[in-house]
Amino acid sequence: MQSHPLVTVVIPSFNHAAYIDVAVESVLAQTYPEIELVIVDDGSTDNSHDVIRKYEHHPQVTIILNTENAGQSAVLNQALAVAKGEFVAFLPSDDWYLPHKTEVQVEKFKNSSDSVGVVYANGQRFFEDTGKTIDVKLPVHEGYIAKRLIQEGNFIYPVTPLYRRAVFDHVQPNEQFRAEGEAVHLRIALKYEYAHVDENVAVMRDHSSNIGKAASIMNDELIRHREWYFNLPDLPEDVRSLKDDSLLRIYRVKAMQLILDRQETRKGRENIYKCFALRPSAVLQDPKLLVSYGASFLPKSWIGKITAMRKRSLAKRDIYYTSQK
Repeated sequence: MQSHPLVTVVIPSFNHAAYIDVAVESVLAQTYPEIELVIVDDGSTDNSHDVIRKYEHHPQVTIILNTENAGQSAVLNQALAVAKGEFVAFLPSDDWYLPHKTEVQVEKFKNSSDSVGVVYANGQRFFEDTGKTIDVKLPVHEGYIAKRLIQEGNFIYPVTPLYRRAVFDHVQPNEQFRAEGEAVHLRIALKYEYAHVDENVAVMRDHSSNIGKAASIMNDELIRHREWYFNLPDLPEDVRSLKDDSLLRIYRVKAMQLILDRQETRKGRENIYKCFALRPSAVLQDPKLLVSYGASFLPKSWIGKITAMRKRSLAKRDIYYTSQK
């Protein structure tokens, strides 16, 4: 490996004119010297194109401005087609990197075996409504982690991974899903090992227009993706046997999110009914899911109060607040 192999950072953008400057500048401010930046805007209807064009003459920046919205998976494939780096990272246009991100992750690759295809790390979350930043605490697993991802849910903080470019010669983002997102790790982890850096390297921004806020749409996409994934012809049988566990996790997590966070009570109850049909004990022995089911019949103002209490409890137990300067 060269002392400073080229790293391609891809920023997929859609209607984030208010945020994309921060994302771009965080890439250009990296302490690592060999970076190219590919920005692909997916048919924004705000003034994103005007903001992005400010960088069209920057020697490190390549710009692709789509006139129609094709979806995140298609945009990532567009960027990969022009990426020249030995390593690739994806930065959503409303998030940002900390200055040392690329440097510490490339160094981790240098000290890892060739079987490692992804290096991920710790991250933070910035809440726009409060102006506070939290350190996000997630489990850490290394090696071949496909079964762990299915059994425990995604523990890879989405804005942090750095990939070998060769990974995407074998596992392309699937364009039948508009936003396959972190679910792509279920496929990558079948072929490559994962390594972890125990440092905060990036910040995700929480705001009203996050794609993840479209909980009902994401719920249906996740379930459709799992049905497709567990029918892959080359899937190992020990992974295929975990299909019910995977679906149960999605139904459970999304039911609570839909009911408590989004107050989409009917859709949340549908998920609970699917849980019950798949494995009744998964509902009857789960106090949190039963509480969520009961809450789904309450007035939305009451659900809001329950959610506020739940978030305060999580903040005290699971995350640590730091001031955002």
